[in-house]
Parts: sequence; C-alpha cells; structure tokens
Amino acid sequence: MKKVLGALGCFGIGTLAVVIAAVIAVALAIGGDNTTGGLENAGFGGGIAEGAPVPADIKAIIVNSVPTYGCAQTTPSLIAAQLYTESGFNPDAQSKDAAGNPISQGIAQFTPATWAARGVDGNGDGVKDVWNPQDAIPAQIAYDCYLANIVRGVPGDSTDTMLAAYNAGPDAVQRAGGIPPITETRTYVSRIRSLAQQWAATVGGSIPLPAGSGGARQAIAAAEQALGKMYQFGGNCRPPFDAGRNNACDCSSLVQYAWSVAGVNLPRTSEAQVNYGTPVQNVSQLQPGDLLFTLGSEPGAAPSSPGHVGMYAGNNQVIEAPHTGAAVRLTPLDWWTGSAGPTNTIVAMRHIG
Repeated sequence: MKKVLGALGCFGIGTLAVVIAAVIAVALAIGGDNTTGGLENAGFGGGIAEGAPVPADIKAIIVNSVPTYGCAQTTPSLIAAQLYTESGFNPDAQSKDAAGNPISQGIAQFTPATWAARGVDGNGDGVKDVWNPQDAIPAQIAYDCYLANIVRGVPGDSTDTMLAAYNAGPDAVQRAGGIPPITETRTYVSRIRSLAQQWAATVGGSIPLPAGSGGARQAIAAAEQALGKMYQFGGNCRPPFDAGRNNACDCSSLVQYAWSVAGVNLPRTSEAQVNYGTPVQNVSQLQPGDLLFTLGSEPGAAPSSPGHVGMYAGNNQVIEAPHTGAAVRLTPLDWWTGSAGPTNTIVAMRHIG
C-alpha cells in the first residue's frame, strides 16, 4: 500500500494535537517519511539471527560488506531478505528473454547494463564478476544506497522506495511519487520487509552486555526485551509490549522504561529527557546507557527540544524505537554520527545513572 503519512516521531507535548489524525492515517501507512533525511527512516530489520535460513557463506559476505558499502537503509537482515527474494541465494540464477538474451544475472539479479555501470570488485581480485557473490553482494548493497539517494525526496519510507527502485527502477518510483502501482513491485517490497524483520537478530541475548555501571546493564537488558516489537507512537512501553493495549514503545518511552527498571525515573518525552542527567561532550566519552538525541521528524524540533532519542548499548550499538512501521532495533553508532541528513545529526548526549 502506498504510504500516505510521514514517520511519526517520539511522543512529545508539541505533537499531541495531531495524534488523532495521525492514528487514522497510520492505518493506511506502511512506514515513514523519506523527505526529511532522518535516521528514523533507517532500514528495517537488523543483524542476522542465528536461526535465520541464510547460508553461512552468504551471511559472512553480507556482514563483512555492509559496513563498507552500506548506508542507513541496508541492514544485514534486509540484504539477506533481498537476496533471497531476488534469487533464492542462487549465485547462478539468471533469466533470459524470448531471444535468449540475458535479462538478469547472479545472486543479486543485476541486468548486464546495470552491472557494467555499478558492478563492484568486492574480493579485490581485479575482476567484477556478477556470478561471484563476493562481488555481487557488495555491489547490491552499494547500488541500494545509490538508489536510496536518488529517490531520497520521494514521499514514503526511504527503505521501501529504495527497494521499489531496485525492482522497478528509480524513474518509476519518482513518477509514481512512491511505490509504483505495480503488483510485482509492491509484493517485492512487502516480502522483503517481512523477511528482514523475521530474520533480524532481535531476540533475547542479542546485545552482549558491556562493562559499565550496574544500572546501565539493567537498563540495556530491559530495553533488549522490546527488540523486535513494533513501534507505537505514544505507547507506554510495558511488557509484553502489546500495541493493542497501548503498551508498545516509542523512542522516549523505550528509554524511560529501560531506566525505570534500573530505578531511574526519566521524564516521558525526548524534549524533557534532554535536560536529565549530565552532558556528554564527545562521542568518544559515551558510556553504556547514555542517551543520544537527534532532531527527528517532529515539527518544531530543535537542539533544545529534540524529537528522537536512542540509548547507547555499548559495542558501538544504539538501541532505539525508530518510527511507525518499524520495530525496536539495534543500529550502528556510525549511523548516528554520520552524515545521512540534517535530522540525523546528534544534537545532545546525556549520561544517565
């Protein structure tokens, strides 16, 4: 279904007036707003779970390639789901037209023209080989990011429009103003979204708890309970994180709940949380349990009143409840310190506990 509403940010007093209208619109939406450039539109899924049906060699290539070739949209489980949807993980997969001419080739199903322009020598052997997963998988990741940039201004979730562009071409996405009304393309996007979330490493124990204060360890363990649970704007964030009972999490209720388990009573909203605790002056000084704030997508957000918050989990990972249509997840710290867009910029960091 075509997205009709931008991603809802964290629950804040300034947005309360639009909640009723937003709830109605969200029922028709598949994700967020692609026009703000914020981290809240980073890809769904996460790392690849141990039990996910991804061949070990393919998983290794994905995990090793995403940090080098990837962007905010390309989580490892999403790339795995996309490869499966394209070829069933078959590096020899190919399709031909009636005259026997190749249409798409290899595990990532590149057309010959696209491979000629966007192929990658991922294994450094001097050859860009579409049939070699060590080249084709990094090329798919890089091409996804290239497409995400092209369709950046198109309304809709940035990962959905990226995938639609991979399937139907960026021109079709731009003409349609979102996912084109093509059954194949819409099925392609929804299937990858579903598999990426099913295969994500979002079960208990997925965060190796870092050294740090006992309170931080408790808070991180509590936040981990919500991994894989769907975001809910204004949700209270209480186990079992059931949206039907208004107990799922938004970004600020997630960190509030996590620290409450450790005996720390944070304010409810990101706008208030930014004034709690003590400032962290540099990313290098982050400790597990610290809060990171970005502008998010809320109207009127400012460094003193940020719209999005996540919690540093140690090991260069941040746990967050990102936006409507996505699940609580781990994201690399690099995504928060990178240059994906103005709303992606860290505007404040606070030490808690």
